[in-house]
Amino acid sequence: MRKIVVLIALIFSFQAHCINSLNEISGVVTMGNTPIQNVSVQVQNSFKETFTDENGKYLITAEPSEVLVFNYAGMQNVEIVVEDVTTRLNIEMKIKVEALKEVVVAENNINNQDYLRLEYAVNKNILSTAFGYLDANRVGYSIKLVDGDDLNPGAIDVITALRGRAAGVNIFGGEVYIRGGGPQLGGRAIPAIYDLDGMVLRELPFITVENIDRIAIISGLAGRVRYGSIARGGVVVINTIGSPIRRDSETAKNYDRALMRNNIYNNDAVTENRSNATGYLKELYSCKENFAAREVYQKYLLRYANDPHFIIDTYLFFHDTGDKAFAKLILEKNINVVERNPIYAKAMAFALDYTKEHFKAKELYKKIFILRPEYMQSYRDMANSYRANGNYKKAASMYIRYQYLINEGIFSDDNSAIQKVIDGEMNNLFVLHSTDFMEDSNVVGFTNYNKNKGETRLFFEWNDSEAEFDLEFVNPQQNNFIWEHSLENSSKRIKNEKIVGYSSEEFFVDGSLPGKWQINVNYRGNKKSSPVYLKLTKFTNYNTPSQKIHVSVYRLTLKDVNQKLTDFDNLVTLSVN
Repeated sequence: MRKIVVLIALIFSFQAHCINSLNEISGVVTMGNTPIQNVSVQVQNSFKETFTDENGKYLITAEPSEVLVFNYAGMQNVEIVVEDVTTRLNIEMKIKVEALKEVVVAENNINNQDYLRLEYAVNKNILSTAFGYLDANRVGYSIKLVDGDDLNPGAIDVITALRGRAAGVNIFGGEVYIRGGGPQLGGRAIPAIYDLDGMVLRELPFITVENIDRIAIISGLAGRVRYGSIARGGVVVINTIGSPIRRDSETAKNYDRALMRNNIYNNDAVTENRSNATGYLKELYSCKENFAAREVYQKYLLRYANDPHFIIDTYLFFHDTGDKAFAKLILEKNINVVERNPIYAKAMAFALDYTKEHFKAKELYKKIFILRPEYMQSYRDMANSYRANGNYKKAASMYIRYQYLINEGIFSDDNSAIQKVIDGEMNNLFVLHSTDFMEDSNVVGFTNYNKNKGETRLFFEWNDSEAEFDLEFVNPQQNNFIWEHSLENSSKRIKNEKIVGYSSEEFFVDGSLPGKWQINVNYRGNKKSSPVYLKLTKFTNYNTPSQKIHVSVYRLTLKDVNQKLTDFDNLVTLSVN
């Protein structure tokens, strides 16, 4: 009976938040710095549409979870999922580039790897293989191509998803057999081998369908030309979406793909300088004494009393310059300015995590949870906040509540990035603190495992879901890997973030290549003129009793400039979870 009451209460809570009010959304549409007139702004799958005026301005109403589509001839469409806080969207449109199909390049076989590498992102006929890039239209033998979007999303794995998607391909016993692929062995057909992001494998590791970008089927006769006799049963080439790692099938370790790609860091990152960010910060950082800085604060307070960024920035300034008592006073007198909006509340919670005001941070995460109970990250943040306050039992209960919603189908079990984060943190809590809550609580759903044991975990969060940026990781040998978070390069990911409800990503680094690593960020904007706050939580010796946590918060305003965030020693082998 209690389970039924709880479920009804949760469903009612979700329904209450699904009774959406209309958001009035405005902004300016530009190409570069030039406004564009007559851009169509439409609510997807509806007749609600408006057009930009001669100044590129528009005004439209939409409900949270609806999608705005910006369309203009010759430009790439832009799709934005509306959220509860969406009121301002300044859109920069990009010229639509159509690939030229009949171009012949006469240059030393410049079927040319550099050219193919550049074309790979926009041409689904190009494959990344163990022997370099391959254009399926130019190889002289037949290759069957399957787009990752055409695979059955409900399939348990890639092999199952391939069933019925390519003619002449059969699935038996978890293996792929290609009709006409080649000779038989002892009267039995020979299964195909796999080329997974450049690794040749006899057995395919588990890969979720959502991670597949493209698949190619190569028959045995053609496969032997490129792969040798091992491919007499054919080859299944699988390219995944944006994964920065390659797995060594023998050691199960991650290769540093930045090193394999031979991407060289340009040493172009600048150091963050908050004093140049805004007028009040510049004046504050020029002060030599605390009393002078307090006078500057009072000077600007009348103008910015209701500006949440002013409250967050000055709180961090006074804390970092040693006037912690005044920082606390700013928070106490102005908490109402930030707590009503989940974007500002989260930024302030980041600041409180950084200053180790864990109880006050928890109160803000509670308010965000009430404002956004349908966001998966709300559950993760509440559990993490309870844990920071030493209340491991409540943290475990929050994880179980989240798992209950998954099991009941209220949250979709979609294997999203935040789901992996929550599952990993739930198990990390069990590994390190199970004795604090298991004796007097009937806790289920935990698995004691040592995944990523001893590694360094880097967990990034940003307060504004519209934020676009690139993270650059530079290894000790000055090779780099760039993780892109932009509508231009990661539109599906950003759409999923808004639908599921999260703004975060995690990376793991092990110790197989000692030396100094560096993390940089290139901020692309957030469709508004306001700053974005990026929180980095670094876990060292992860999943061990000696695990340590360090939190940093960065204010992002400087656009299109590679900015250094931090560096650290003895970390390596970057991988996205």
